[in-house]
Amino acid sequence: MRFLRRFALLAALAAGSAVLAGPAFATAPDPSLTYTVGTTHFLVHYTTNTVHAFAVTATQAADAGALAERALNAELADGYSVPPPDGGFGGDNRVDIFLQDIASLGEAGEADPLNAGASAGYIILDASEGTSMHVVAHELFHLMQFAHWASGDVTDAWLYEAAAEWMGYRADGYSTENGAFPIAVGKNDFSLDCRDPNFATGIECQPDVYYNNGYSRWSFFEFLNERYGAAFVDSIFSQLALGGDGTALASLSNALAAKGTTLAATYDAWALAELADSYSVKALQGLHPAVYTEVDTGVDPGSTSVHVPLNHLSMRFVKFVRGDNDASHACYAATLNVSVAIPAGVTSVPAFMWDGKGSTPVVLAVNGSTATAAIPWDTCTYQSNAGWLVLPNASTNVDAADFVVTTSMTVDTTKPATPVPPPDPVTETTPVVPVSNADVAPSLDLFGPEVLSLSPSETQLRLIVESNGPGTVKAALGATVLGTVTIRGGANDLRFKLPVSLLKSLRRAAGSNRLTLTPSSPSGVVGQAVTRTVQVLQPKPKKTAKRRK
Repeated sequence: MRFLRRFALLAALAAGSAVLAGPAFATAPDPSLTYTVGTTHFLVHYTTNTVHAFAVTATQAADAGALAERALNAELADGYSVPPPDGGFGGDNRVDIFLQDIASLGEAGEADPLNAGASAGYIILDASEGTSMHVVAHELFHLMQFAHWASGDVTDAWLYEAAAEWMGYRADGYSTENGAFPIAVGKNDFSLDCRDPNFATGIECQPDVYYNNGYSRWSFFEFLNERYGAAFVDSIFSQLALGGDGTALASLSNALAAKGTTLAATYDAWALAELADSYSVKALQGLHPAVYTEVDTGVDPGSTSVHVPLNHLSMRFVKFVRGDNDASHACYAATLNVSVAIPAGVTSVPAFMWDGKGSTPVVLAVNGSTATAAIPWDTCTYQSNAGWLVLPNASTNVDAADFVVTTSMTVDTTKPATPVPPPDPVTETTPVVPVSNADVAPSLDLFGPEVLSLSPSETQLRLIVESNGPGTVKAALGATVLGTVTIRGGANDLRFKLPVSLLKSLRRAAGSNRLTLTPSSPSGVVGQAVTRTVQVLQPKPKKTAKRRK
């Protein structure tokens, strides 16, 4: 594909795959490339004739080959395979790299398959702009994709380009020297699978071609990598080979289903990662999202509503600002009440986060078509920190969905406040669990080992329980009921006091040590119980002092 890639005020050339634009757009190797230099896996074709502007020396050609071997080793380490042999296309079965002029086409690199379907292919690099680790790794990854399936359907392009761009960054150590941050990521108000068929001049997804043609969505694949491992992306293309052209989104869904999850749940979890910048990659941390609209909470406890339209598999961010821009005014503690009306047919798990130090996301509780949260707030004026609400539309087929965000404040004038970052309101663990709208009992996931060990002095049983919806949990240890507590969707910190008589019997191993947690829906529908074994450790015998002779 031929795309101009823009970073801030600088211009650089993009890497791409011509097959998805159709066979007519594949670039042919230049016939003047009569010199070759070989490595174990690559055969580099070049010319030394200065009649051509793309002439290079043998040393430069060898450097490109060595760079390709380094990129291959990086990708093999992630569980990928050497591209298949090409049947002697460039002289032998090694991967062919042609160093020529494609900068005039708006490219730094290009990968082309030899056939439709599962295919070998070749790489063309611009002799001056394309010999970097990022570009070489990007194009090499296209050949690994083609080994599964070389799609002729332009709607698959986002998958090919986003995944290859992720590998380009990964193999290059997530380098930011090319100025790609923050403009190359973070604009997610267009659909994950958006791709304009008019790839040269279309703006269906974004006016900037780097976003319009799939590259910027590489952070989604970094998210998948950090959750499932680098080789997971390979399973998506294995699914694509089963589905054929035009099935990129279905292939992604099938690969996630094999992991026991859904595309909707994964998209919601990615939205949470985008909100909290919770990536292990340093370059993806500390990037403020693009703001769709801003809400000034001020000092007036009145109600405010804003509309936020979203297409499928897209997200937008609402920014919340405190105070009245006058730091000299007295301010007070408050509660910010947030309610999101979710459009019909849309699955969405909104989340809120204050970007002050130590803050963590608060996942809104979803009940039917409404998501709500009560956020610890105040009426103080802050110099830089703000609150952020992410609204994901995790559906795959509902566009122009009009979310309505309503906020109000409850101010407590008996509690003066100071403009310092608020305490961590709620600690949530990822992944985000999609909350069911049906009146069914929630399912539970109890963190910890199968045998829960208590010290001889402990009198309380503490449990961390993940639930996929609101309800209650009844805890029993043997025949002794410890109590019933209310839970919500997400992580729950449950604590039960153990009766003295029960502790004594457990210490003597005379009582039943089977813990049973039974969930129920808000209306009383009983669900599947979760069990564990509880044991009380025996105290260590006291040491007897030895006599000295």
